[in-house]
This record gives sequence, C-alpha cells and structure tokens, in this order.
Amino acid sequence: MNTYFSTSNLKISAAGGHLTSANSPSGELLFLSSATEEGEGKAIRGGVPIIAPYFGTLLGIEPSHGWARRSIWEVTQAEAETESLHASISREGLALDVHAQELDDGFSISLRLTNTTDAVETVQLAFHPYFKVSNIGDAQVEGFDGVEVLDRLTDTTSTQVGAITFDGEFDRIALGTPTAIISDAKRTITITAQGHDSTVVWNPGEARAAELKDLGAGEWQDFVCVEPALLGADQQGVKVAPQESVTLEMTVRAN
Repeated sequence: MNTYFSTSNLKISAAGGHLTSANSPSGELLFLSSATEEGEGKAIRGGVPIIAPYFGTLLGIEPSHGWARRSIWEVTQAEAETESLHASISREGLALDVHAQELDDGFSISLRLTNTTDAVETVQLAFHPYFKVSNIGDAQVEGFDGVEVLDRLTDTTSTQVGAITFDGEFDRIALGTPTAIISDAKRTITITAQGHDSTVVWNPGEARAAELKDLGAGEWQDFVCVEPALLGADQQGVKVAPQESVTLEMTVRAN
C-alpha cells in the first residue's frame, strides 16, 4: 500500500519521496507509466525519481540509481497557503531532504544531501524527471548547441549541434549546465537548475522500451527525461566532508 500527499497541483509518494504529478495551466507536466510498480524496494516509473547517493552504476555500486528511490520516506505537508511538500530520509549516514513547491506555471524542487558520518563520502545526486510530451517524434530539446555530450550507448564524446531530436534509444550526458527547453506540438517546458554539473537526456526508444516491464505498451512515445545531475569530474562523484551538505535544485515552467 502506497501513501500519497498532495497540494492543489502536486502529488508526492512516500515511496521514494517521489513527485508523481504536477499539474499546471498547460496540463499535467509529468508522465507516469500505467504499468509502474510502487512501494518499498521498487522504483516508480515516471514522475520525478530522486537519484541518490549515486547515479546509475557510475560508481560501481548496485542497485542502479541508488537506494533513495526504493525506500520509504517521511513526508509532511507545509502550511496550506504555501502549497509545498517536504520529504526526508536518513540511511547509511546520509540525510536526504526534498522540498517541492507549486508555482503558477509549474513547480520547483530541491534535494539536499548531508553527510552525518565522520568520514568523507563520495556521492552523486540527480532528478530523473519524466516530462510528458505529445509524442517523442514531435519533441525536441534545445539549449545544448555547442555543449560537449557523452553518448552512453557508444561511450563516445561529441559536440551537440542544434536541437536534440529523437529517433530510437537516446541516452546522453551533456557536460554542461544550460537551461533546457522541451518543445512539442502543444507546449514548451523550460527546465532550469542549480547545483548540477551535467544534464542527462534519455528516452528508451521502441526496442529498449519493450524490455521494460514497468512501462506500458507504446508509452515510450509519451515522455522525455531531462535530468539535472551532480555527477562529479569524469562522472566519478563529488566528495562531501563530515557534516557538510550538497544541494540540487530544479525549476520547471510551462507555457
């Protein structure tokens, strides 16, 4: 049984401290799979997964994307007039805090990690938002022209030319921090962030999506992930001293 907390336009799950819905004047901003699993030990497919304390298996640790999104968090709702939600969890000497805030045309979300141990810890943080689009074939992501990009499928680096478009599986890390703009046939979504050093852009494409048991048939066409991430130099993490914190912030606006 999953537990959800809501403001007027935001919905967060205690499973993963996970924002699962963000309504706006232009409609729902986040995709959520019809076949997603949920609950402790499982990862919700869609919304805004919290990625911590490492990204994927870049640090050589399993499970992929860390324990945060598979754990049960404590969630509280702030004063009604603030239309905000707070989630927290502490595990393995790391304390995570998430704040989600409604905006007139979208939302903002922050993630703070505090090292409560007596040793330096190497960590990575990311938001993994699934942004709802009319069709991935009509979608493009702007803002990365001239930015160095690492293709995770081929392990090659190149310079992005023009807007990012999609034709099959796409998994690249932009080694920069520009504002990202998603455009489709219906609207524009602008993503700005602070505290990151990279932006991951991902869509599984048809073939890879068929292998994902928690993604509904054909639903790979309904989203694109644009993910502000703190990965560290050469994607090897950042060091956090005892009692110190790192914070990642993302603001999403649509029109």
